[in-house]
Amino acid sequence: MGSLHSSDQPALNVEFEYPSPVLLLERGLHSVREGRYAEGVVYFTLAREQLGSSYVHLATVLDAFTQGYIAFWDAQQGLQEASKRFVQVDVEQQSRIVTLQTLLPALVEEAQAKSPAMDQPAIKNQNPLPHPALRAPLQDAQRRYLAAPARVEVIDTLPALHITCFGGFAVKRSGLPVVLCSNRNGQAILRYLMTQQGYRASVDMLMAALWTEDESEVAHHKLQVAVSALRRSLNNGLDCDPGGGYILCKNRVYQLDSLVPLRTDVDEFLAYYQAGQQASGDSVAMQFEKACQLYTGPFLTEDLYADWSFMRREQLSHIYLTMCSTLAEHYLEAGRYEDTLKWATAILKENQSDEAAHRQLIRAYFALGRRSDALRQFHRCQYILNEELGVQPMPETIELFHIIHRGEIS
Repeated sequence: MGSLHSSDQPALNVEFEYPSPVLLLERGLHSVREGRYAEGVVYFTLAREQLGSSYVHLATVLDAFTQGYIAFWDAQQGLQEASKRFVQVDVEQQSRIVTLQTLLPALVEEAQAKSPAMDQPAIKNQNPLPHPALRAPLQDAQRRYLAAPARVEVIDTLPALHITCFGGFAVKRSGLPVVLCSNRNGQAILRYLMTQQGYRASVDMLMAALWTEDESEVAHHKLQVAVSALRRSLNNGLDCDPGGGYILCKNRVYQLDSLVPLRTDVDEFLAYYQAGQQASGDSVAMQFEKACQLYTGPFLTEDLYADWSFMRREQLSHIYLTMCSTLAEHYLEAGRYEDTLKWATAILKENQSDEAAHRQLIRAYFALGRRSDALRQFHRCQYILNEELGVQPMPETIELFHIIHRGEIS
């Protein structure tokens, strides 16, 4: 560290020159990997403008990426709007339920005061006739129910499941751990369902994901064996029909029984994230912290190299890192620097080349009076970026280093 004090402007391995296409492409890839797609598109566009005629294929790929980003952005905006609307409607409904629960006791007391007949301590008739205004709708509903095909079940309701997908896959039934089958593909089928909308997947999807090198007939036989093993472990101790229980199959589609109460750490994680998006002030941090506490590791670590789990894992990781960054910045502005260190460090555990998190650590260390740690963090950032991405820190990071080196930061 002695060389840092040799001059006011320490020599850094940084070249300030007009960026070449290669440097712009590196910056673009760096930005995209950190989830800053808009910034990446800008770098790619600048690089595209400098490419010569001999780079037709690369130019085509860059153009396709830009168009894909536009389509991705439009789809993301639509998804966010739909998500916000869903949360808004749900919050409104919950508010109405609370209002009804608040008003009902007063209405009952008022009705009892007006009608002595309601003072009876208990209802003698266990099957009272419905109010005349409700008879027709109830009779109509009863006719529809009787006309519907009966669903044969040995048991009315299966015990609730709780499935953990972050940091290691685990299943609990009524709060007790479930020992899954020894058939690895049987376990993988359940994990695969966790990546799908409605926890359902066709026979063809499962065979393509888990038995890519087998012939169709062989893959189908292995699928049936694996599903059978999975069913036995999930249904263990329950009186279920053959082919029934938690895993159902209809029209060559396997799915978790939609009538079973199911909770997953991913659903809870996303619920807290959405609640934080709708909140304001300190409530945002409270909801985001609850969400981040559930993220004990990457999604489905057992399938890190499987194509079918990649997109979901990246999506959830991006959400987690976004919340951590928000928390780190929130606590930095609030002067809670130890909390800033906590959440910025959490980011770097997931992605050690996140330059913004390095800057948050540098600022927090300096604010805590740990100037040497702040300078050391800059050099660690510089080393990681060079080793992993082959780039130097951004100008704002370098400027932050100079400011702290001079002791001028506020």
